Amino acid sequence: MHEPVLGHLEEYLKFRKPILEVESHLRGCAECREELGYMMRQSELFGVLRPPANIEPGVGFYSRVMNLVESQAKPSIWNLFGDSLFGKRLAYASMSLLVLLGTYFVSSQPVDEVVGSGAPEVILAGDEQAGPPIGADPQRDREAVLVNLATYQQDYQ
Repeated sequence: MHEPVLGHLEEYLKFRKPILEVESHLRGCAECREELGYMMRQSELFGVLRPPANIEPGVGFYSRVMNLVESQAKPSIWNLFGDSLFGKRLAYASMSLLVLLGTYFVSSQPVDEVVGSGAPEVILAGDEQAGPPIGADPQRDREAVLVNLATYQQDYQ
């Protein structure tokens, strides 16, 4: 019987409105009245700790707190490079070197080396210096296809 009433004691104190079943139980139970007394004293003690409503932090309070937080922060290696003039110059030089090396490697390789001499695209496209392009002479193209079909051998082992 004590458990449901003990669960409603906080609500009874918080709203300060009468709850019939709680009040009727409190009239007959000394243990619950004592618990209610403890809770009321504890509530009064917490009320003493409440600050006045018109309290304001002093001038410069927030800036002092932020300065303290920033001074206690651990410096990172990235902060050392990003905040200094040397670090910025090093980053710009590294990016410039990367761009120069990239353009050198892209522009210095011939197309045949990039694609590879054994690639199917290169074999099918043929060498432009070997003769006229495909489609220029239909008779020659037919003969080339027939020669390829006649000489093709598949090993069935």
